[in-house]
Amino acid sequence: MMTDLSAKETFSELSKTIEEISAWGYNELAAHLPKDRVPIGYFCPFVPEELLYAARAFPVRLMGFPVKISHAQAHLPSYCCHLVKSSLESLLRGELTFLKGIIFSQTCDSMKGLSDIWALEKRSHFQFNLMVPSRLDGELPRLFFRDEIKRLTEFLGREVNPVTAEDLSRSIHLFNQVRESLGEYYRCFRSDSPLLTNELLAQIIQAGFFIDPADYLELLQNLLRAMPETNDEGKRIPLYLTGNMTHPPDWFALLDEAGAVVVGDDLCSGGRTLRLMTDETGDPWNALIDRYFRTFFCPTKYMGPWGRREVLLKEVQESGAKGVIFLFYKFCEPHYFDYPDVRQWLESQGIPTLLLDIEGPSQGREQLKIRIQAFMEMLA
Repeated sequence: MMTDLSAKETFSELSKTIEEISAWGYNELAAHLPKDRVPIGYFCPFVPEELLYAARAFPVRLMGFPVKISHAQAHLPSYCCHLVKSSLESLLRGELTFLKGIIFSQTCDSMKGLSDIWALEKRSHFQFNLMVPSRLDGELPRLFFRDEIKRLTEFLGREVNPVTAEDLSRSIHLFNQVRESLGEYYRCFRSDSPLLTNELLAQIIQAGFFIDPADYLELLQNLLRAMPETNDEGKRIPLYLTGNMTHPPDWFALLDEAGAVVVGDDLCSGGRTLRLMTDETGDPWNALIDRYFRTFFCPTKYMGPWGRREVLLKEVQESGAKGVIFLFYKFCEPHYFDYPDVRQWLESQGIPTLLLDIEGPSQGREQLKIRIQAFMEMLA
């Protein structure tokens, strides 16, 4: 556990702590790893981090840090997304040697290719490919995924530590508490307090992937308690974000500059993960499986022809957003395949949209800033 969290009492001090953690690179992350857990990397929420944590592992989500691509281009075509290219670049540079293992979930074609290249490089002590079914809408895929989760559990038992039902139940409860606290932050943003910037939201999300979830929960709860009450009426325009991007604080700062406030999102690292609340009353392994079949989660998986648009429309309407921004890293085929239909559906319901496709975090900000500001003027 981090020992200085409770000593940070003011909102500004806690915000500064979050800012510092979210700015860590791989070297800083490696220096702060818990000594009693085995660090295991993963990319996607289809890998149940509760199961890794129950095995006494420390789940490290690889987010695709800004990095100049100089090695990965020899292994990958140019039309791979930033997450794939930057993660392979970090591996080839030796920045991920602190990881004892890596777990892939079979999602898009680029990620499947990356798992093959990763295995050929032989730089991880162990690697596991979790075969997530392409359809999440029936009993046969559920049975298949149950066998895969069992296979992952047995693998972790051999390589890390065995997992008991009690271990997994405790882990599920902890991560549910984290999601409940994150949900509180999204509700706070809907009040449009001037203290809550979009950049801070991105930093809060990103910090959660770098520290122990028990420490993260304590930090979230302390920040909520320290949040001052304000009677200021917000004047920012509420937006909802959807796409494949994680939460890069620099891009969220652009929304602050444009006078927007993020009141909800369907991004891969943020609001979408709140749909992973897990039942705590029955068999914990079945509960992990059931949550992926309960609601639409990712365009790489099929859940009925209207699954995504119905979930998005419901969340946009409940958030009070005046518009939706599609925030895509380039070359993500599953998201781009869905985009025309989802955009048309939202706009037919009177919800304006904007597409921002980004090569990577190093891309120039000014052009995006101008487009965001023009969208804000249209919504005002």
